[in-house]
Amino acid sequence: MANTALKIWIATLVAGLMLATGAAVHAQDKVPWTHPGPLLPDSSNFVTASLLVASPGEAIYSQLGHAALRMECPVHNLDYCFSFEEEAGMGGIMKFFVGRTDAHMMAVPTAEFLKGFRHDGRQVTQYELNLTLHEKQELWRLLDNDYVDEDMRHFNFLQNNCSSVSLMAIENVVVDETIDFNGWPEQFKLNNGALMRNYVRKWPWLEFWSIFFGGSETDVFWDNEQRMCPEILPVVLKKATLVDEKGSSRPFIIGEKQLMPLVNEFKATSLTPTWVFGMMLLVVLLITLTQLKWKLKWLGRVLDVLLMALVTAAGLFLIYTSFVSGLFGTHWNWYLIVFNPLPLVIWLIWHKRKGFYKVYLLYTVVLIIFIMATPLSEQLDLPHQLITATLAARCLFNYIDGKRNAAIASTTKTKKKTQKNKK
Repeated sequence: MANTALKIWIATLVAGLMLATGAAVHAQDKVPWTHPGPLLPDSSNFVTASLLVASPGEAIYSQLGHAALRMECPVHNLDYCFSFEEEAGMGGIMKFFVGRTDAHMMAVPTAEFLKGFRHDGRQVTQYELNLTLHEKQELWRLLDNDYVDEDMRHFNFLQNNCSSVSLMAIENVVVDETIDFNGWPEQFKLNNGALMRNYVRKWPWLEFWSIFFGGSETDVFWDNEQRMCPEILPVVLKKATLVDEKGSSRPFIIGEKQLMPLVNEFKATSLTPTWVFGMMLLVVLLITLTQLKWKLKWLGRVLDVLLMALVTAAGLFLIYTSFVSGLFGTHWNWYLIVFNPLPLVIWLIWHKRKGFYKVYLLYTVVLIIFIMATPLSEQLDLPHQLITATLAARCLFNYIDGKRNAAIASTTKTKKKTQKNKK
């Protein structure tokens, strides 16, 4: 009997602990209402609209942070976050690179929406919007109906993203009022490329890829509403005011609350593109100098094949994203001068012809001019130009080596002809 009682007591204790743990976890998942009190006489707190901004994450697609809209109605126990989300999986990734990623405003219960950010230790801050009850209700209606039109459905990273789409949703419901931004931050005086560099300054690899795909669009200015990112959106909206037809104004943001603290501040890897491609250039120069002294043809041949494969693959990808896709709305990319399949085509057709080595000199000159043009476009940066310098070094070597071999062949031919004449 004593043993049975002890077993029952232990089982009860374990069950109690499990229930208590589950209740604690469930309580942690709950998100408090922004306005938990009773309904005001004017019903202005019947619906609450807020902007949520999350700190950067570790994954490359989350390194700029995230923005979403939170809509609450305590009377009906409704609390949802509306987030502009693109497709997931390999199909979604490939669609992104051709500018065809379908995206839409996804409604997720707020507690569920915040779970991923809590798991990653990312900070989430809520900014309450000072909209009228009608505007808040209209905003919820639009979000429920996934208001995003066809032109904005293709996730575009710099134009159609979580921040710009959230701001446009708010602008759509402010009908009898206008939003006065009261002066834009200094960053918005920069062109697209410089602004993007400012946004991704903490993430060198994200900067490398965004500049690589940016094309000629980096040198122009888009509308400021399109160029938002989660970091700058609260800065802009805190200064903004809502102005009615009579000229009366009120603050756009009326409250700020931290829903989750910052636990993990993700830092970029020290293995930056500049370091990686600088080391690549150094290694290539060492191999080239070794070839000049010891004529290790096989080593140079392997290196040239690898570089040619890099140039061709990057070139084909750039051609596709520049002329076929609408990734950033660009139809030209300056790096097509360096990265394109033309060198491979020329080599395959004419590399056995006499004097082909002169082609290497021509390409070397083109690459050097391209490096010198760096100040002319915001797209041209140090990491990519280190790759360009690597290609120029190999082209120059192949020209020198080809010229030397041609001279040796000519001398040998002259000697044979002289010997034949003597006979």
